[in-house]
Order: sequence, then C-alpha cells, then structure tokens
Amino acid sequence: MPIDLSFNITEQSGVVIEANFIDVDGSVIPVTNIKSIKWTLKDVLTGNVVNGREDVSEDIDNPVYIFLSDNDLKIINRRNETEQKELIVDVIYDSKYKTNARLHESCLFKVARLTSG
Repeated sequence: MPIDLSFNITEQSGVVIEANFIDVDGSVIPVTNIKSIKWTLKDVLTGNVVNGREDVSEDIDNPVYIFLSDNDLKIINRRNETEQKELIVDVIYDSKYKTNARLHESCLFKVARLTSG
C-alpha cells in the first residue's frame, strides 16, 4: 500500500522526497548492500509516466533525496484543481535473508494548480 503524503505541492514548484531503505527485520539497509535504486513518477488517474521519469537511476546511498520540479509537478488536465501523482521506488539489495532482494515502495501526493495573482 502506498504512503499517502498529507500535503499538496504547488504546480511547477519544487519538492525533495527523502527515501530511507529498511530491511524486513526493521534494520537500515547498509549502502554496501544496495545494488541499484530506480524510481518512476506516474499520474494516478491516467497511469501515464510523468515527464519521461521512468526507471530513473539514483546514486546508491541510504537515504536518497529525489528532487521533483517544473514539469514533474505539472497539472495534466487544466480543469483539475489538483492531481494525484505516485512516486515508485525500486531497490535491489542483498539482505541477510536473500540475495538480490527487491524493495518496491511508493508514495502518493497531490499537485495543486498554480494560481495567478
């Protein structure tokens, strides 16, 4: 189940989302055990990838900071006051329980239309 962020982000502004990676036993996954980190940004209503942001590779670290701005945070249907986006993060890592374990998490957030004035 996705994490639902409880705030709106203004269209075409900027936001940093911090992603921390925890193993099934609750321990922080050591950076040395992480093999890859990729993320995808989708529009929830259409299911379409936003701004070409599919399988974006991140430098291996824990936590990582994903910066979204400009067209990442654009309202697609101009009749909408807000639109929901989904940030999906996939991590491949070696756990003490399994080699090449996969962590697949997502968060939902709303983008609020930019108003003039």
